[in-house]
Amino acid sequence: MRQTQQGGQSSVKGIWLRFLVLIPLTVILIVVSRAYIAPRVSTYEVYGLEPHEAGTITAKDVSLSEEGVVELEEVDQTSRGTVHLAFRSKADGEVWVSVNGGEQGEMWLLKVLDGAIIEGGVNFSGWESIHVSVCVFLGVLVALFASVLVQLWRKCWYGYTMVACGGGLLFCLFQFVFFLMLLVRGSAVDFFDLAMQITSMADWFAMASLLPMAILAVLVSASNVWLIRHEGLRPVNLLGIAVSVVWAIVNMVWLEMGTIVYDVFGSVEMTSIVDTLVSTAITYGECLLLSTILCAWLASRHVPVHGADYAIVLGCGLRRDGTPCPLLAGRVDRAMAFDAQRRAVGDAPITFVPSGGQGPDEVMSEAQSMRDYLVGKGIDSTHIVLEDRSATTRENMAYSREVIERHAGRDASELTVVFSTTNYHVFRGYVCAHMAGMRVEGVGSKTKAYFWPNAFLREFAGLLVTQRRSILLVYVVLAIIYGIAAHMLIFG
Repeated sequence: MRQTQQGGQSSVKGIWLRFLVLIPLTVILIVVSRAYIAPRVSTYEVYGLEPHEAGTITAKDVSLSEEGVVELEEVDQTSRGTVHLAFRSKADGEVWVSVNGGEQGEMWLLKVLDGAIIEGGVNFSGWESIHVSVCVFLGVLVALFASVLVQLWRKCWYGYTMVACGGGLLFCLFQFVFFLMLLVRGSAVDFFDLAMQITSMADWFAMASLLPMAILAVLVSASNVWLIRHEGLRPVNLLGIAVSVVWAIVNMVWLEMGTIVYDVFGSVEMTSIVDTLVSTAITYGECLLLSTILCAWLASRHVPVHGADYAIVLGCGLRRDGTPCPLLAGRVDRAMAFDAQRRAVGDAPITFVPSGGQGPDEVMSEAQSMRDYLVGKGIDSTHIVLEDRSATTRENMAYSREVIERHAGRDASELTVVFSTTNYHVFRGYVCAHMAGMRVEGVGSKTKAYFWPNAFLREFAGLLVTQRRSILLVYVVLAIIYGIAAHMLIFG
């Protein structure tokens, strides 16, 4: 775990360089797809024509409005009893093809452009190579996100970078599984169908998540009521209810999106595109929320396997007599338990860094109260260094780093540092330590379950605020991809 701060930061940033493989992969997939499509676009096949009562359809039943554009190569009956027609291009142009053998007849327009036969603008031979390419691209993207997530987990780099990676993994994994199932089952029958599946997939995800997310919203709101009853009415304790209300409003607007957009623009095409973009935003946001919950839970479960030079204990409030409140006492006890476990296997004693200033309603600083508590539990005062200026978790980490470096006479990056806090607060500790430029590992003490939902949502809100540019950039890329698919589906 010992490494320079600069080296630690660069190694984390460097893990994203592996995504550069997507550039040559994209080029390869385009080249291979074009090579696959090229010899096939000069042909066009029609399946499923029903034979008439007098017998099967023959070449005589097929007529062309113009000669020299395409030619009929094959007419045969399939094993299902329907008729299959095969055409080959001869020259660029347009031709109407009609089949008069049936009772009602069949007619469609074929266009030949650069030797490729196109019907309906998007339906062409060889389209399945695009489906395979999409599956390969998404599969590689899933593998890349998974490899980054595993590396961050191994480095104990819990924080917003891990959340963003987990959100990307969930979003791409859903798409990969979906398109792979379509490929295996042959559910997409042409390029038009594939484009339709792409544009509607976010809708399906959002619809499928409505019930579980609604249940989650109810549980989160209930936990806030529980939290308020025990901890009092404060704005931060209403976060779960607020997020649940916003989520409900967004989804109600989305469900009525068709009517709203059509009333504004009077366009079916614009309605479809806007609906696709909004459902994509909902889907991506829900993936980030689920990733936040998972990463925060993993952070709370983490236990360092090695000893530490320093253990920061994050303050959280005192009783009126200046003794630690139960929540704070639990944090100090957890730090002492970790020190005892490591000393039992031969590690050197830890130097404790109680961190917390004096609030307006407190008789002493939280750091001083924790020091007295540690000494009362038998900890040698020479193994305690106070940080008594901080008022927030971010200041806890920033000021503790200054205290540690002054006490050790070395940069904190050359030391092994852990921090102790309540389990729901561990993820926040990692985030603030990273902001302070410190490489740490956290341990958490147990507490009431009603603290958890608010903690998850606070980190989700923090993610949206601090990483808003990156999240917006990702969404713009997704919007472009889905917007192009929707445009091709509508105007193709």
